Amino acid sequence: MLTLVTIVFSGDVELLRYQARSIARFVAPDDIAEVLVIMNDVDETGLRAELNEIAPEYGALAGKLRILGGDDVLLGVTRSRRRTPFEFLYVEHRNRLPFLASKGWRGGNGYRMQQALKLASARAASTDRMLILDAKNILLRNLDPAEFFDDQNRACAVYNVPEPVYHRSWLRHSLRALDVPVDIDDIPETTGYETPYPVNRQLMLRVLDEVAQRFGSVQALFASKKRPSEFMLLFASCLKNEGNVGRWYSRYQGRHLGIWKEYGAETINGILDEAESRPPLTLGLHRNAIAQFSQQQRSRIIGIYDSAGLDLRPLFGPETTD
Repeated sequence: MLTLVTIVFSGDVELLRYQARSIARFVAPDDIAEVLVIMNDVDETGLRAELNEIAPEYGALAGKLRILGGDDVLLGVTRSRRRTPFEFLYVEHRNRLPFLASKGWRGGNGYRMQQALKLASARAASTDRMLILDAKNILLRNLDPAEFFDDQNRACAVYNVPEPVYHRSWLRHSLRALDVPVDIDDIPETTGYETPYPVNRQLMLRVLDEVAQRFGSVQALFASKKRPSEFMLLFASCLKNEGNVGRWYSRYQGRHLGIWKEYGAETINGILDEAESRPPLTLGLHRNAIAQFSQQQRSRIIGIYDSAGLDLRPLFGPETTD
């Protein structure tokens, strides 16, 4: 069975509503042990009220939904070292610091804390097989657990060549964070960083322990000036302990598609072409990309979800003319 995990903040609530509807439509309850929705928001009280309102959208899986606060997975764990003043003030109580508080967990940077929470979600999961989603991942077809874990219980991962600057930066900082003496130019490819992201809980717990030994806690690492990424830390841990990823990962036979605000019209059209011809499990929509679509692109995206039985028109608002 799988544990589904989504980290959410207040700005993604409406996207999560559509994700919940798609999960209700395309995920068999017998395949899922639980659905974890973990809050990454400085105002958890307000966000929890919104999430409770969305809960029935999960349909037959609503009874397996657990809404957790960031404290539930980041605090209250046995520590190997005492908190530093940085951890106590800036990491755990940044929401109390005038002019420094941001919108994420306890006032932290939302993007950075999201990565810490993804790793820490392993502490709450009840199964070894986990599938991590972003709120923007809306399902287009039936979820088959065998698509994401092979018969050796390894996660089926997308692989990427570390060519983009951001990928190389994540990889470099992650290797340094875990003290892995490998040059990034000697790494031809890494496991991916796209969601849906399948992973074994035991690997996540190992990374949490490795990070805690060096930095005190996973939230302290991601609140620092170091810039690893959650998924490259998992890759780095495999290199450090096994020398390769073969124990934990096999290769995913497909692609994960998503549309981000940085994408130009040509890139977006190419993604829509692929989604129309060969629907992926999910098509990710970044909330800030929605307003940038041309009317033709809006119509195509709405049509893709219509074909899956999902009406996303309310998410896009009234039609406009180009």
